[in-house]
Amino acid sequence: MRLALLSDIHANLTALDAVLNDMESREIGAVVLLGDLINYGPRPNEVVDRLRHLGWPILCNIWGNHEYSLFGGSPERFATDRGRAVLEYTKGILSSDTWEYLRQMNPEGREDLSIGAVSIMTLHGTPDDPYWGKFSLNNVEDIIFKQYDYVLTGHSHIPHYFEHFYPSDDPAYRNKKRTIFINPGSIGQPRDHNPNAQYGILDLDTGSYEHCCVKYDVAEEQRLFSEAVDVFYKYRLEKGI
Repeated sequence: MRLALLSDIHANLTALDAVLNDMESREIGAVVLLGDLINYGPRPNEVVDRLRHLGWPILCNIWGNHEYSLFGGSPERFATDRGRAVLEYTKGILSSDTWEYLRQMNPEGREDLSIGAVSIMTLHGTPDDPYWGKFSLNNVEDIIFKQYDYVLTGHSHIPHYFEHFYPSDDPAYRNKKRTIFINPGSIGQPRDHNPNAQYGILDLDTGSYEHCCVKYDVAEEQRLFSEAVDVFYKYRLEKGI
């Protein structure tokens, strides 16, 4: 099975549509949503509606820190006042259908998947801080990850792929157990100095992974930003910062 890994869309419908169009030719079997569908961008309702009518099955759909904060979780943890201000703006434009969809997502910020013999941990942040934790190489030594074949994370808006080998009692694999860590980057607010919409394709049959960067009309999306939203979130799209 080929999984499309989508994270941090942040209400950017133009970027999401570009990704969905790209997926049409990729033989995708199912989708994994890693959180932060909403906020920052101008079209949360349209993004949610697009996902509600997605042409592929969704294997998991977890809250990120923005969904968590939207429902009162921890808005004080936003780094700036503008982050809290745009959250209030988003609250004011959400439709009742969007609120209901967000409520039905997995609110834990984490979900385990078993697909055949493959074990996957999905989480937005880190195990000890599933909404706000920023995963890095420093986290991989945690023995909790040994039981998984893949650990899929979001939140940082910066893509990564790395493999780690844990001590094992299995001589067939030379007493090592491999876990692969993937962050597909952000569709709607990339921060790796690449402004293109980014997502990942994981092939569970071959073990291959492709990081996909899709061009979209940034200026078209920027034109839709309300003056009530801080221009910081509008202009950072140009450089992917």
